[in-house]
Parts: sequence; structure tokens; C-alpha cells
Amino acid sequence: MPAAALLAARRRFAWWLMAPALAMFAANAVFPLLYALDVSVRNYQLLIPVPARFVGLANYAQIFSDPLFWSSVKVTLWFIAGVVFLELPAALGLALLFASLPRRAGVAVTVLLVPTILAPSVVGFQWAQIYNYQFGPLNYLLGLAGLGHPVWTASPTLALPSLIAIDFWEWTPFMVLLLFAGLSAVPRDIIEAARVDGSSYPQIFRRIMLPLMRPVIGIALVLRVLMSFKTFDIIYILTAGGPGAVTENLAYYTYIQGFRYFNLGYASALAVIQLIVVAALANALLRLARRPGLVGTA
Repeated sequence: MPAAALLAARRRFAWWLMAPALAMFAANAVFPLLYALDVSVRNYQLLIPVPARFVGLANYAQIFSDPLFWSSVKVTLWFIAGVVFLELPAALGLALLFASLPRRAGVAVTVLLVPTILAPSVVGFQWAQIYNYQFGPLNYLLGLAGLGHPVWTASPTLALPSLIAIDFWEWTPFMVLLLFAGLSAVPRDIIEAARVDGSSYPQIFRRIMLPLMRPVIGIALVLRVLMSFKTFDIIYILTAGGPGAVTENLAYYTYIQGFRYFNLGYASALAVIQLIVVAALANALLRLARRPGLVGTA
């Protein structure tokens, strides 16, 4: 068989091998996306027994004049900022601590991962008990110290920080795992050579470790920002977006429009907007992580 024909046969065989996976991907990702795009340009309301009529970009125009949408965007951004700026330094510090352990660092990291592997619903119900105003252990300890009994998830000022604290407890170990893997991949001979040359540990960390870990840090940031953007479980279980709308992020606001008011056209438009924003944000973060001189410069 000629070489060109053999190569073509191998390519066809490769496509046949990938066909089941591609079919599953189309069924689970491509078709729902196309369906959501179609619904987003229609006046589709389940409570109104009339055919969904085409309205063009009217749902998208309504989004940008909706004050509740902008309120949910503000809550989402505050949540993401709180999560990132707390988790990244803490995870980096713990990763450095584990990397300095002579042995059993892998075991310590594995034990630390326990909160991450719990189901989000379990985490939500667990923290609902911890934050309980009357019988929660947290308020019990604060009462013993004479610090009162805060209504954590029912307070307009404490509700969002309380959710950020839960996310910090649950997902910081995930960040530690990623950064610990990045630290473990840093060549030890480069660090030893820098020590021989008289570099201090802060200098080694800033000029050697951080530049080499920049791709891992970028990936960790992208993953955590995307995961924080679509946080839903703990909000649904602990606050239901309240009190008022102080914890109603964009994901929960989309859920309310679609499954409480049954305005599927508007909810689909909100979902499409989220997809565009998340894709642009992920691309920007990856570009920033790859940009020379981001970290580790003198």
C-alpha cells in the first residue's frame, strides 16, 4: 500500500476511534449550547401557554438595563476577589511549608484535601450547622469569649464574608495541591546553585521559584476564578441569595429567573452572557500568566 494511502487509512481509523467521544461531546456540550442560544432570542416563558416567539436581542438588551443583574455582577466580583486574594497567598505559603518538609509532605497534602473532596451540598449543610445562631459551635465559642452571637448568614454585612470563608476552607487545599506540584517541579540544582552564589531565600523565591511556577499559578488562578464565578451550592443552601440580594451572585440570579420565574428566554440570555464573560476572563488570565516579567523581576 502506498505511504499516502496508508496515512489516510490511519487518519480515518483515528477518527472512527474518536467518534464515540465526539458524539458524547456533541450531545452534552454542543447541542445544549445551541439550544440555549436559540432560547435566548425568544420570549420563552413556561407560565404563559403560548408559543415562544422570536424577539431577537431583546432579552440581551433587557439584561443591561436590569438593576438586579448589575447587583449580581457586583456580588460575583466581590466574591471572586475575596476568594482569590485570600486563597492564593495562603495556598502558596502552605505549599512552601510542605515543600520544606523532609518527608511525608505528600501524605500531609492528601490529608489537607479532605474538604475539597466533600460534596458541595455536604459542605453547605455542615457550615449551616456551624453558623447556626443558637446551637452552632462557632457562636458557642464566641459566647464563651464574650464576643456575642453574630447572625452570620442572616447579616447584610457578614453574609458574603461568611460564604467566602466557606469557599476558603473548601478550596484552598486544591490550590495548595496545584502549587505544591509546581514547587516540586522546580529543578533543585538551580536552587542549590543560587544558594552557593549567596542568594537569600526571598531572592530565590522571587527570582527563581515564582518565574518557574508562573504557568502553574496562572492555571490555578484560572480554575479558581471560573469555579468561583459559578458558585451556587453554598448560596442555595445557606442564604438563598439573601438577606435581600447581598449574596445573590450571577449564577444564582440566573437560576431564579429560569427556575423560580420560569423566564427561560431571559435566563438563557444570562447564561450566554456568563459564558462569554468567563471565556474572555480565562483568556485574559492565561495571557497575563504567560506575559514576560509578570513575576520574578528584579
